[in-house]
Amino acid sequence: MRLYGVTGWKNAGKTGLMERLVSEITARGYSVSTVKHAHHGFDVDRPGKDSHRHRVAGAQEVVLASSSRVAVMSELRDTTEPGLDDLLRRLAPVDLVLIEGYKRDPHPKIEAYRAETGHPLIAPGDPTIRAIASNKALQSDRPVFDLDDTGAIADFILDGVGLQRRCNQCRFDTFVVVDWSARAAPSPARPCKDAIWIGVARDGQVSCSYHRTRCAAMSALQSLLDAELVAGRRVLAGFDFPFAYPRGFARVVTGRDDPLALWAALAARVEDCADNANNRFAVALALNRLFPGIGPFWGGPEGATGPEMPARGTERRGCGLPEKRDVEARVPRAQSCWKLYTVGSVGSQALLGLPRLQALRARYGASLCVAPFERAVAPIVLVEVFPSLIADVIAQNAEPDEIADRAQVRILAGALSRLSASDLAGMLEQGDPEEGWILGVGREDELRAAARAALAGAEAEPTHSPVPPS
Repeated sequence: MRLYGVTGWKNAGKTGLMERLVSEITARGYSVSTVKHAHHGFDVDRPGKDSHRHRVAGAQEVVLASSSRVAVMSELRDTTEPGLDDLLRRLAPVDLVLIEGYKRDPHPKIEAYRAETGHPLIAPGDPTIRAIASNKALQSDRPVFDLDDTGAIADFILDGVGLQRRCNQCRFDTFVVVDWSARAAPSPARPCKDAIWIGVARDGQVSCSYHRTRCAAMSALQSLLDAELVAGRRVLAGFDFPFAYPRGFARVVTGRDDPLALWAALAARVEDCADNANNRFAVALALNRLFPGIGPFWGGPEGATGPEMPARGTERRGCGLPEKRDVEARVPRAQSCWKLYTVGSVGSQALLGLPRLQALRARYGASLCVAPFERAVAPIVLVEVFPSLIADVIAQNAEPDEIADRAQVRILAGALSRLSASDLAGMLEQGDPEEGWILGVGREDELRAAARAALAGAEAEPTHSPVPPS
């Protein structure tokens, strides 16, 4: 059983820190129990209550049970107080036990310290204290955290007990898959392929919606995310276009190897109107001019290609960048992120999609993160997906006359919702900090199994409902 203690003098903030740590760590998907040492003669019962009367009458142990909780009160009477090890043996298995008090026991601890208490630090004479959480700056041979920086303290504790790498096993409530489109005009009013489809899985149900423009799709998505945040539900949202480019591209454009800095740079360049009219070819041409040779972007309608914008990928040369990211090279069906035109033009989808994701980052701030570039612990986590990883399952389970894009978001959203916490955590931990990753690459068997499980669970009743186009 993993243990970590909070120790300190009276009024140093131990209980407040314990409370915040329990909230923070359970929010990351871990189970937590607590043990607190109290002064002699404490009582959680009240005179006159039935349980109190049982104890006064001489009961050795009193169990108080309801549909909400169970309490066990043991009377020591003249017996010795049990040690911490004895108490821990009574607890059900959990990921982590946080302990307040028991400062003489050998488990690792963090000291809560408030200067105004007038007491000296305990840490200098106690090697079991691994760090200090203080309300003022201190000099120490151990790490010192701001007493109110609960997230950093939680990180330190989880690292110390070997749980930090599992922090991505946060439980998600809602799973969203977006099939994007780079159309230059609104999609037809009647739902069709090669448009924007959004699949949403929650509580065993999957809904699908069709959107004629990128503005309409983002408006619907923001309304969904707003509602989920208010309801306290965590969201994993997947988009089927590249979140990054081959190594070296971001540095030339932004001066940094940070893909999220590139998102901001693209957002400043791209103009994408409410009717889907956009300047993506002009943006790609301007980016090509930053590189030697020809490329890296290629493809376009008549009039958009020329000496600086090759019509075919085979014509790009000397720009110093490969045709695909490492993750795309592992997926035979993945198209080049530089391809701007005709079937599979994910280059255009990325140019028009990344600025939209940057807008979500600006809107939701710390409530949103992007995997694998950031740790997946925020209420909203964005990931790159590729439905064709489970193309065989989708083809086998598409409904009669179902539009392919709709089947993709429906089945993949269901699959993500049925992944085990450990499988999803493993997928979220994969990826390159500069080139990104496609969720599930190398773990397609788990995705297929989850998709089949979701489909099997849906056989008893419909798991999706049509939504009017927007």
